[in-house]
Amino acid sequence: MTTPPPRLSPTAGLLNAAARLYIRRARNVIAAQERELDEARNLNHALRAARDYRASQQAGYIDRTGLET
Repeated sequence: MTTPPPRLSPTAGLLNAAARLYIRRARNVIAAQERELDEARNLNHALRAARDYRASQQAGYIDRTGLET
């Protein structure tokens, strides 16, 4: 003979509902934070590349002869 499935307490149901609501609302926030993180990472990369290029140019590693029009 099998036993009937256990029933959740009202507190457990409330906790599950609150968790589902948080997850549903957090998706938009997480997506926005990931976009901001990507933008910051891209900006950091661009600034680092510009700094490295400027340093190479000041050190004389970039040969610009023959490029003038």
